[in-house]
Amino acid sequence: MTDKKISICFTPMDNKACGYYRLIYPAQVMYNQCKVNISSVASFKSFGQEWIYTARVCNKEMFQQLIDFKKNTGIKFAIDYDDNLWEEPPEYNRVNIDWKSNYNDMNTYLGELADLITCSTEPLKESLLKFNNVNNVKVIKNCLDYNRWRFDYYKPNNKLNFFYAGSNTHWSEDNYGDFSTNLVKYLYNKEVNVLGSVPDFLPNANNVCKWTDINYYPISFAKYALQNKFVIATLKDNQFNRCKSDLKYLECAAIGRVCLCSDVGEYKKIAHPMQIIPEKADLNQIEYIVKRADKHYEEILNHQYKVLNERWLDGNKYIKLFT
Repeated sequence: MTDKKISICFTPMDNKACGYYRLIYPAQVMYNQCKVNISSVASFKSFGQEWIYTARVCNKEMFQQLIDFKKNTGIKFAIDYDDNLWEEPPEYNRVNIDWKSNYNDMNTYLGELADLITCSTEPLKESLLKFNNVNNVKVIKNCLDYNRWRFDYYKPNNKLNFFYAGSNTHWSEDNYGDFSTNLVKYLYNKEVNVLGSVPDFLPNANNVCKWTDINYYPISFAKYALQNKFVIATLKDNQFNRCKSDLKYLECAAIGRVCLCSDVGEYKKIAHPMQIIPEKADLNQIEYIVKRADKHYEEILNHQYKVLNERWLDGNKYIKLFT
């Protein structure tokens, strides 16, 4: 690796959660490690940078603008993706995007523009390679910034309650989405506290906090999740979710709460067997799983900590991509 500083312009198209976790936080950590000259601009201009690192380019107009800019300047482009944008989303996903019209021409434009593509999981990489005319794809797993996510641990009380943090893209009016039917039955009369969007089908769910600015999200997540014993992070088994990352699992580990998750995608690879709620589990099985997880709480927490300790954000993982 060279000692010369790399000049990179970070231009996240998404200034919400994905953009921060995948570009803004790494840029800050890389800058603090004094390995790069960092800049960020609202419009694409040449300031002598060697690379532009952007994310979620998703329409042909933006692609064409970047391709023209690349031809005129010779600057290299790296593009990051955190979701599977090349296959149909689940029927319950209510994202207000016409997926097909936006992404049909992705393969042509992406292959012409990208010198490097980064993504968050191996299944997402496989999807990228399958549906796009690209080959230089690197997996950079989602990580947590130690300075933002290191909290003092304290034990939960004996109250059996549940926390959920997420948007309404995980279900619809006539579809429980990432909540299985039996999980909904189990939670129906339980105390469920929510950061973000409250599922319509859980009458006892309390909206303890609206979705918060990402700069305040770690503190908000910790503040409200710590008042509960378990965090719900189940996913339905479909191709979209199999490409998703295990970020919620890391967040639970950071605050010291057990994550009840699915045996889907990245969760399946890292979760302790006693914290998994299978999608097809019946009501009695879910009751048993929760009681068992409660009994073995500290054991599961220790497992989560071990996973997290390998996933603190390290700017060197990014620096190596550009050298």
